[in-house]
Parts: sequence; structure tokens; C-alpha cells
Amino acid sequence: MTYLKRLLLSLVVLVLAVGCSPAKEDTEQVLRIAKDNDVSSLDTNVATDGLSFEVIKTFTEGLMEYDAEGNIVPGVALDYEVSADGTVYTFNLRDDAKWSNGDPVTAADFVFSWRRLVDPALATEYSYMAEGIMIKNATAVIKGEKPLTDLGVAALDETTFQVTLDAAVPYFIQLMTFPVFHPLNEAFVTAKGDAYAKSADALISNGPWVVTEWTEGTKIRVEKNDTYWNADAIKLDAIEFLIIKDYQTAALQFENGEVDMAKISADLVDRYKDEDFFETKKLGYTWYVAPNQLVAELQNENLRLALATSFDKSFITDSILHDGSNVADYIVPIGLATGPDGKDFRDGAETFLSFDAAKALEYWNAAKAELGVDTLTLELLVDDAADTKAVSEFLQTEWQTNLPGLTVTIQVQPKKNRLQLMRDGTYQLGLTRWGPDYADPFTYLGDLFQTGVNYNYGRFSDAEYDALVQSTAPGGSLSTDAAARWVALHEAEAVLLEQAGILPTWQSGEAMLVNPDVSGYEFHVVGQPSYRNVVKK
Repeated sequence: MTYLKRLLLSLVVLVLAVGCSPAKEDTEQVLRIAKDNDVSSLDTNVATDGLSFEVIKTFTEGLMEYDAEGNIVPGVALDYEVSADGTVYTFNLRDDAKWSNGDPVTAADFVFSWRRLVDPALATEYSYMAEGIMIKNATAVIKGEKPLTDLGVAALDETTFQVTLDAAVPYFIQLMTFPVFHPLNEAFVTAKGDAYAKSADALISNGPWVVTEWTEGTKIRVEKNDTYWNADAIKLDAIEFLIIKDYQTAALQFENGEVDMAKISADLVDRYKDEDFFETKKLGYTWYVAPNQLVAELQNENLRLALATSFDKSFITDSILHDGSNVADYIVPIGLATGPDGKDFRDGAETFLSFDAAKALEYWNAAKAELGVDTLTLELLVDDAADTKAVSEFLQTEWQTNLPGLTVTIQVQPKKNRLQLMRDGTYQLGLTRWGPDYADPFTYLGDLFQTGVNYNYGRFSDAEYDALVQSTAPGGSLSTDAAARWVALHEAEAVLLEQAGILPTWQSGEAMLVNPDVSGYEFHVVGQPSYRNVVKK
């Protein structure tokens, strides 16, 4: 039965059941979205994963936001000025921006949030971003060497927020859209204490919707926030994020009209690919295997190279995922950023670690000789989502087939647990992903793989790599030479991948079922999906 026929049948049943007096829920615009993983946190300063940020963006708003075309436009800030040397940003805030409890959104709310982000007592993972965008004294504050009040942020008055940087940062304004830099209502957060952001009633909104229901592992519901300054432009009365890890179940609920948007797995694509409600979209996430170099064997470069080149990535994208994903022989994704030459970073760039079973065997034999072993057992850590489990089983088969003597076991964990194990370094091989926080290669090369950074799960460390990346960072020797900086970023990617510091696998696409009555949803390579312009007929 086609989607239209199912919809017409549902409408007939509805009319027979309720006659001419529809209930309130039948007239509300409620968007229901199936998600295959749960959020890790709804605390703007603490969250680390894509779904958490996606939900947070529904109920909070930053200084700046993305529009439907991916342009940066005013959010809480009406406008801003930048000093001649690019180190002082002064934001003029809307005087009609309010919290859901009626309090005005003020410059002090941004000061409180940004100080909380770098507070060593909270020790947030994303505190590194305050350092990365060169906020004055951020590093010293994070280390506990200076007080929070020394951070380079100030409320000049209720509606004027000023940020002082140690050096000009070309992508600073892009990051003003990112949730960790959103405001927090100090009185509310303080009153909730340790309970803040742990439940629906322990959250407050300055965005289009407000969280009204949160059942961990099951459902998050946000409802329209009438105090939002632009509430008249928001058409959806509510959004429900439904945690449905099984894609077959999500698809069935879509067919039954219980879900409006659902990601599906490769085994379902052929069933739906000719339907008008089937879509694929390109994402900015790059998936890769992070070999943990705290494990002695994985410090061996030939072993890492053997693992990186011994599996067929095109089989993963075309047969397992089947969702528009691309083979990734790189870490910086297609479509992320345009260089000074007007070309995408990937245009004309090198590729690395392509599938080559014969070469992989040479690396493997060299690794065995260097390690003094004939056999080796490694464990691969993955999420419990259906697609990642399927990929892990394929990797296991490819590695054990193409690298004789290698045994690979698989440990499946909920995403939250998997991330914690990787942070702690208590794993061997980990299948993970990264989505860009801003449109610059530094969001991968600088934020992920420098020695000692938070998200360098595999503990990759290379002096040449660090020097190249640091030269391209804000304040670095190449930071103001756009052409030379671009060359150095390409060189840094080469240093990382030529020694298989990570094993790039695929750049995400996504196959989705979308209710044809839903329009106006936005997906960007950079940033979170937006539902601000969604209309549901």
C-alpha cells in the first residue's frame, strides 16, 4: 500500500471515529522523529554528541544561528562589531529575548555560561573550544591558574556582551551558533543545583520550544515556547524525539503514521527507494576506527597500516549502509570548507589508505616480524546501533580473512558507554565518528588529533603533525596567510594518515523516510538539523 493510500485510509477511520469534533491533538502540528540513539546530556556546556546538540538547539538559541541556506544570521544578538585587529567582539542583544519563565535574556547569561564552560570544577569536554577560539585567559582558567572572572568575557550592560580574544580567529562567528556557547539563566541553574538538566522540569528555554517531557531511552518532547522572541514564525506546536534503535520498528511506525521522519538501514532501502517519501542526504560526519596507541601492539605502524588497508570500504558504503555514504580515504570531509582558491578542501587533494589486500598483507607480515608474533587478537568496540554492528561484523570478517593469524572480537556497547570507554583509553580498536563544529578543516585536524586533546581517543602523537596544525591555529605563524595555511592543513592530514594514526572508513549519508506532508526541515554539513521552518500539513 502506498503512503498516500495509507494516509487516506487513516483519515477515513479518523472521520468515522470523531465525526465533526476533532480533538486538540488532531489539530496540533506535532513532528515525530525516530532516533537510533539516546542523548548523552541536555546540558549545553556538558553535551558532546550530535543528537544531544540537535535537541538542545530546539530549546536554546545562541548569539548567531544558521538560516535555511546555511548562512549565519542573528539569533539572540541583533548585530555585532569587531575591533580593527579582530580580537574584540561586541554583541548587541535583542531586548525582547526572554527565557521561558519570563526572565529577560541578558549579557550576564552569556558571561555565566561561558565561565561555567571553562570552570575546572565542572571539567567539561568542550572547554577546549574556549581555548581554541583564543578567549583571553581561557587556558589559565581551565588549568585553575586564574579565577573564572579573568576569562575574557564581559557584560557591559544588560544587552551588550563583549568577548576579548588573544588573537584573531577566522571562524569565531561560526562558533557562535554552537550550543556550548549558548546562554544559561544563572538563577535557574543555581537553584536546580546538581539536578540541573537531568529532567524536563530542570531545564529552561530561550529558544523556539521548551522541553516538557523526557523519559530516558524512550522519548523527548518539546513544545512551542510562547515567550520566544520569534514565536510567530514557529509553526510546529511540538516535536517528539522517539528513541527507536531498531530500524525495522522505526519503519513500521512510519508506515503506521506514528512517526514522520525515520532513518532506515541498508536492508530496508530497496523496499522504499522508489517511494515518494524516501530521501537520502549527505552529512559532514566522517567515521573512522581509532587504534588505541596505549596498546603496545597498536603502536606498531605496520599493524595500523595493515588494518587500514585490508577492508573494502566500498562494500560498506554500497552494500551495508546503502544510504548515500561515500568511501572516506580521508578525514576532512567533502563539502566542509572552501579554500582561498575557491575550491573545496577535497578538490584535487590526496587520498590515503585505500583498500589494497595485497599491500595490507605485506604490512601484516612486516608487523608480525616486528612484534615477534604469528597470531594476534584485538577487540573492536562499537555502538549498539544496527548499522554500526553490521559494519563491525564486516570489518571482523575482512580483517580475519585478509590478515591470516589475526582474530578480532567485537564489544557492543550503548553509545554513551562506548564513548566513555574510548575517553578512558580502556579499549583497543574503536569505531567512532566526528561531525564538524565549524566550516574549517581545523575542526578535524586541530580539535581531534593533536597530542593531548580531549577527543584524541587513540592517543596519536606526532611532533611534525602538532607543529603543522599549530601553525594554522589562531595566532599561529600561518594564521593570517590563507594560502600557506591551506597547504599546511593538507600536509597535516597526510602526516596523520600516512602512518594510519586513524583508519578512515566512510563519510555519512543517511537514508530516510519523510512524511510528504512535512516540509521546511534543514540539514547542513556543518551545524545541527533545524526544524524552525518546518510545516506539517
